[in-house]
Amino acid sequence: MGHIRLGTLPQSKKWRDVVELLEADASLDEVAAAAARASELDLGRASDDPAFQIVTSLLVQLPFWARSPGFDQVLAEHNFDPNALSSVSSFLANLSGSIDQSFFELGGSSDAGELARSAFLETLSVELRHRLPSLFEPTPQDIRKALASFSSGANFAPLARAFFAKLTYKSLDYYLSRELANHTGANKRFSDDAQRREFESALAQHTVEASRIVEEFAGGWYGKTIWKEQNLDQEAINKFTRYAFKKMRSELVRRRETA
Repeated sequence: MGHIRLGTLPQSKKWRDVVELLEADASLDEVAAAAARASELDLGRASDDPAFQIVTSLLVQLPFWARSPGFDQVLAEHNFDPNALSSVSSFLANLSGSIDQSFFELGGSSDAGELARSAFLETLSVELRHRLPSLFEPTPQDIRKALASFSSGANFAPLARAFFAKLTYKSLDYYLSRELANHTGANKRFSDDAQRREFESALAQHTVEASRIVEEFAGGWYGKTIWKEQNLDQEAINKFTRYAFKKMRSELVRRRETA
C-alpha cells in the first residue's frame, strides 16, 4: 500500500456541497457533517497507510511497553536517547525523532502519517501532564508510570478519544482551511481572520464533543484485544482505527441531524 496523499476533495461533488454550505452561511453542525462525508474515502483509507500505521501502533503499544520490564531496551530499539525520560519535552522530542526514523525507513512520510503524528504528540503532551505532579519536575519514573497508566482499558479510552478528536479536527481542517480563506473578507461568510479563527475553534470543540463515541468503545476494545487476547498485531490496530473513524463520521452526521 503506497503513501496516502490527502488532496482529492476539492474536485468532488461532496466537496462542492461543503463550499455551497459555507456560501449559504450554514451552521457549524452542517458544515462539519458535510466535510466528514466529503473526506470519508480518504480518511477511511488512512488505516491502510504505512506511515499512519506507525503512529497508531505507538498509540496502542507504548503504554503496554511502559509497564513491561524491558521498557528501556524497547526505547533504545526505537532510537530513543538514554535520557529520553528526563522530561516530558525530551520524551516527546525523542518520540517525534523515532517516528521520523521510521518514516525514513519506509521511504517517506504521507499526509495521513503527518496528521496522525501531530495529533499523537499533542495528545500525549496534554494527557501526560495531566497525570504528572505539578509542583515538582517529574522524574523519569514518574513519566514512565504516567505512560504505563494508559495501559488499562479505563485510561486508554480517554487517550484514544483525545487522539481521534485532534486527528479528526486536523483532517477536516486540512481541507477546510484552504476553503475558509476563500470565504473571508468583506461581504463573505467571515468578515475577518478573527471570525474565521472563531469558527475553527468551534470546529475543534465540536470534534471533541463528537469523540465521546470513541471513548465509549475504546476501553473495552483495549481490554479485550490487548489483555484478554494478547493481540498486538497491526491488523487488529487497523481494525480499531477504521472503526473509530467510522464512528466519528457517523457521530458528526448524527449531531447535524439532531441539532
